[in-house]
Amino acid sequence: MDVELTADEHLRALAALEAVVGNDDDALVALAGGDGERPLGTLLAAYGQHTLHRILVAAFGIDATMDHDETGRLVAEINSDPVARIVFVLTDALHNQAAPAGDDPVTAKLIARSVLLAIHAFTDADDQDALSLLRALRNEVLQTG
Repeated sequence: MDVELTADEHLRALAALEAVVGNDDDALVALAGGDGERPLGTLLAAYGQHTLHRILVAAFGIDATMDHDETGRLVAEINSDPVARIVFVLTDALHNQAAPAGDDPVTAKLIARSVLLAIHAFTDADDQDALSLLRALRNEVLQTG
C-alpha cells in the first residue's frame, strides 16, 4: 500500500535527502516537522516507500496504458520476486524505526541514508548522481504540483 504524499511533503523529503548527501545536519534539523507536519523520520520512511515502489513498478514494466489483466500479472510477479519482497521488508522496517522516533534528526538521517542506499542499489548512483536524481525528482514535483 502506497502512502499518499503532498507536493510539499515530496519537496521536504527531497530536501532532507539532499541534506544527508551533503552531510548538512543543520539543514536536516531545520526540516524537522513543525505544527501539523509529519515527523521527518516518518516522512522519509513514507517517501522511501513511495519511491522504491515506483522503481519496482518501472523495473517490472508496469505503465498506465496496460489493461487490468496485464497489470495484475505483473503485480503478481512483483509480489513473488525475492528482491521486491526485500524492498517491502525494508520499507516496513523504516516505518517501524520512524514511528517511535518523532523528529529525532539522528533517526531521520539513518532512515534517509537507508532510502538513499536502496535507491543506489537500483540505480548504481554515487552521491553526485544521487544529487542529480534528487534534483530531477524535485523538478518533476514542481512541474506537476
